[in-house]
Amino acid sequence: MKYFTKEWYELFQKTSFHLPLEEEKQTETFSEEYFQQLYHTELDSWLNLQEEIAHIMENTETVNTDGNNEYEPFNREQAIEHFHDGFIYNQERLKKELPETILKQIADIRVFALNKATRTVINAVTKFCEENNRSVTATSEKYRRYMRAASNTLEKDIIEKFGFHDCTIIKSVQNDMSLTLLLDNKGGFTDIDEVTFENFNIIKQDDLLEDAWWLYEEVYKVNNKYEFHILLQNGEMGLIDFIISADQVSFKSNK
Repeated sequence: MKYFTKEWYELFQKTSFHLPLEEEKQTETFSEEYFQQLYHTELDSWLNLQEEIAHIMENTETVNTDGNNEYEPFNREQAIEHFHDGFIYNQERLKKELPETILKQIADIRVFALNKATRTVINAVTKFCEENNRSVTATSEKYRRYMRAASNTLEKDIIEKFGFHDCTIIKSVQNDMSLTLLLDNKGGFTDIDEVTFENFNIIKQDDLLEDAWWLYEEVYKVNNKYEFHILLQNGEMGLIDFIISADQVSFKSNK
């Protein structure tokens, strides 16, 4: 990737920390009592929401004629564990991705992970995120300018169809002359579910493609061949660079 690199995507992930934050004066000092109260308040609110969603699903679930029913009843203990796991993950992510200058202003990272902070901290985080967003946006605009300039060298079909953001690669099928990626496009913005690279050469592949989530792509013409740069993410949240060259690419929709 030349524009939408792993580093670019990691920066993109640091553009929205400020959005859910709420100002709370009690966050100025460390208080175990306040944390425990806040944690259980947030947990109860989240459990009520999950139980309400489960109740709606139960009432609207359509039972198949063969008797199969995929609905699983609300499990309070599992939901409590899920909330706690998400809380720990968020806390560790914040420790890793916020700058030390901001972390030093936070009296209790646990409280911050529950989206409560002082006005000073909120302002600092907002500034940090906005600076990141400007950099991310500038890179995106550079790629758009490149595509406008390169559009006369790329086939119209590729410009219009080679975009699979939020699709998942179900399977890759490879033979001597072609590589076909089968896509689950339910979460994407396309009706294409197969893309085939003809007379291909894999230049870079960091990890397995199966079950990887398609994030961003770039297209180039190099030595009369197309070069496709793709940024993917696997189930363990690891980023994958996949670069493949091909004489041609074709698309298929089974709808």
